[in-house]
Formats: sequence, C-alpha cells, structure tokens
Amino acid sequence: MANKKKIRRSSTPKEERNLFIGIDLGTNHTAISTSEGKKKSILSIMGTPKDAVASRFLKKEQLFGEEALKHRGALNLYRPIENGVLKIQRESIEAAKGLVEYVLGSVNADRDVRKYVIIGVPAQASILNKKIIPEMAKDIFDGIMVASEPFCVAYNLGKLEHSLIVDIGAGTTDLCRVHGTLPNPEDQISITKAGDFIDREFVRLVTENYTNVRVSQEMARKWKEEYSFVGNPEEEIVVEVPVDASVLKLSITQEMRKACESILPDIVDGISSLISTYDPEFQEELRSNLYLAGGGSLIRNLDKVLEHELELIGGGKVFKAADPVFGGADGALKLATDMPREFWQTT
Repeated sequence: MANKKKIRRSSTPKEERNLFIGIDLGTNHTAISTSEGKKKSILSIMGTPKDAVASRFLKKEQLFGEEALKHRGALNLYRPIENGVLKIQRESIEAAKGLVEYVLGSVNADRDVRKYVIIGVPAQASILNKKIIPEMAKDIFDGIMVASEPFCVAYNLGKLEHSLIVDIGAGTTDLCRVHGTLPNPEDQISITKAGDFIDREFVRLVTENYTNVRVSQEMARKWKEEYSFVGNPEEEIVVEVPVDASVLKLSITQEMRKACESILPDIVDGISSLISTYDPEFQEELRSNLYLAGGGSLIRNLDKVLEHELELIGGGKVFKAADPVFGGADGALKLATDMPREFWQTT
C-alpha cells in the first residue's frame, strides 16, 4: 500500500549539503517546514482505491489530504494517527510513511540530499511509539529524532524558561512546562480531550436536541473551524443541515459553545498541576507565561475565558502563539538545525 520508492537509495552520490526538516505528524494535519524555507500542511489522510473501477477512475493508487477526502466514496481511507499517536497496525504505519513521503515531495525535499528530521510527538507519547516513528521513517531520512510537540512550539517561540505551552491539537491537548532544558516526563501532560473530542461532543449535542437532524464528524469539524468560540457569543451561528430529503436552517450557537467549553476543565486542571509542582520561587513567572498553540488555539475568546477560569487558582496570563498551523513544525526545524551532530539517531 505504501509508496515503494526508497527515497534514500540512489546510484549517484548525495549532494554534500544537509537539509534540515521539522514535521508535525498530527491526528488531523501533517505540517512540514524545511531549512530551505518551504512549508506545507495537509490533512493526515491517505486513501487507496476500493476496486479496479475506482483505480481506473482515479488514475492513482494513493491519494492524500483533501484530495483523498474529496473522493472518499471510492477509497479505503487510512487515518494513521489517533489521539496524537501513530497506530501500530501495518496499514497505519505504511499510511504514515506514505504521508511523510508525500509532504516531502510537495516541498521538493524528496531529492537525494542528506536529510535530518525532527518529528513532533505528543507530550506523553509511549516509548513504543517513539521507537515506531523512527523505524517507519528510517528509509527516508539520514538522521531522525522525535521531540515533544509542545516543546517544539516553545522552541519556536523562544520561550525556553518558566513558560507553559498548551498545545491543542485534534487528538490530544499537550501541556508542557519549559525551564531551559529538554522536558522531563513530570513536566508534561497529555489530555485526550481536544479537537476531535469537541467534534464528537458537538454531534452528540445536536442529535440530542434535534432528533431528525443528521450531522457527520466532517461537518462538525468544518463548522468548528469556522465558528468555534467559548464564553458569550458575538452573534448567532446558523447553518444549513440535511433533514430527510430537504435542507433546514438551524441555530447551533449553544451546541458549539458547550462543545468547545467541554475541554476547559481538564486544561485548567492540567495547568494547575504543572504550576503547583513547579519550583515555588518561579511559580508566579510560570503562571504569567501561558501560551496557547495548535488548531484549538483559534477558538474565539479562549485566552480570555481561560484567564477567567484560572482566577480560581491564583490567576494566569494567557497568550496565543502567532502560527497555530506551523508552530510545531517550525520549532522542530529550529531544533533540528541547532542539534549537535552527535545527538542524531542516524539510519
């Protein structure tokens, strides 16, 4: 199923220079950033034709991202990342490898040069997952490392001392306190209530309140990306939804608010835990440097509502990272560029 092309193998010598790469291999999106200044983000989906008719119609054996989603009726779809973690089934590992090869090609990074990559993983990814990812990509890169996604965000922001990153992705919300060194396990928390959880909660609320309305996860995701908010609504949210054979205009304002706010209690608890177990001398500085990152940071009013919730535990100052799409990949790239050669796991 995966692309059989072995990018590293060539009959001609590699170019002498190095290409450094940062990849955020996320549940919903895969983002890449290279030392040549090229970037790309795609949906973390790969599809293969269901049968010979589909293969003839599509004229491709593998489709990725939005193109795969567009033709999903004719495809077997693979989402290799679940809750921020690479699934260990063979099909998922091959799909993840295909995704990595595809995004490399999309930024012209699949040519025969020395390639060194840091791939972001959830804050508390298992030891097994940290081994599977380098194994999956060993035929593609000359050097591979995995690093905590929220730490990569902190590295990109230059916030490397007494800061706390809250990286809200699709599969996980990752919290990481940073104190001038690579984070230890006790510096990090992963929460499975994140973007996908919001989608599921929204679908549940809508179908509970409107029993004849059918809403898919994909519809929920698109509405969330356009309308998500917490706190008091600025305006009513009205969308068109299919009902039986017709279309109905429906207000989803309260359902969207409740779904988005459903992740807040766990985030506040995680922040409280990381602050309370930090060096008491620097706790005040830590609570004044909270940064929201990832796609979930785009939820309207999230920073203000979170600050209000944190007043119950002594307060906090919340900022939004400038680039929720490429913040992790850019940080991984910076880390790769700065990493001493002896630290690399060569392939």
